[in-house]
Amino acid sequence: MATLSEEFSDATGLSRWKQFHEAEGWPSMVARADIGRAAKGHLYLEPTTSGWYADFHGAFMYKEITGDFLVTSRLKVTGKTTELPATTWSLAGLMVREARPTVKPANWQPNGENWLFLTAGIAEPAGQPVFESKTTVNSRSNLKLRPAKAGWVELGILRVRAAFVLLYRYEGEQQWQVHERFFRRDMPRTVQVGLNAYTDWYSARQYHNDPLKFNTTVVTNGKPDLALHVDYVRFQRPKFQPATPYSDGSELTDYTMANEQLLKAVNL
Repeated sequence: MATLSEEFSDATGLSRWKQFHEAEGWPSMVARADIGRAAKGHLYLEPTTSGWYADFHGAFMYKEITGDFLVTSRLKVTGKTTELPATTWSLAGLMVREARPTVKPANWQPNGENWLFLTAGIAEPAGQPVFESKTTVNSRSNLKLRPAKAGWVELGILRVRAAFVLLYRYEGEQQWQVHERFFRRDMPRTVQVGLNAYTDWYSARQYHNDPLKFNTTVVTNGKPDLALHVDYVRFQRPKFQPATPYSDGSELTDYTMANEQLLKAVNL
């Protein structure tokens, strides 16, 4: 699995990722994506006006992963010319999604999105960095916002069967922090795992009651302001084995297990 990791050391790195809009036939919500131009050894990505919520889409680049995994990424979210995005709902991070390869704009139906993520950036109000954790089941999204620090951060998502543990640690820290836990028995064994980004939700407010129009319109008169800087994305198999082959991993999402115990159990 380590061969799927990406250090973004050369420009060919982008070709090793699948782009959501290309794979599933939607207009691109990526304004710019390149490696090494903004900073050597870093991916730089700017999304257009967009939003990952319910049936709505944003930018997403991914690799297909089967089975249990731990994905980690060192990244920083800024504005295009400032240290913090100036536009609300400008966030980026790690996402896990169920593919919908046969669904195109022509045959799209609502209530089919299943995914979860952990992102960093600005929500509301402006100027206050946050983490956003969100889980979406059949396009019904549940989100939480919690205070965060600006600057470089390492995000992680651990999957063990149906359990998903969202993690973070700030620059210079050795110890992971458990941010959230989700139990998702509906998620298939093979999922899309990668980087998502979205910004400027309110500039597309005229489409907020029409997800299909939102997802097929590239807004050109908005105020998108998010720059995602990524040092690496690394994949590995977890160092944790459930008690039995038939376990669904639910012991990791049982809150009678303290966060410290969880981290010790999974060797993080």
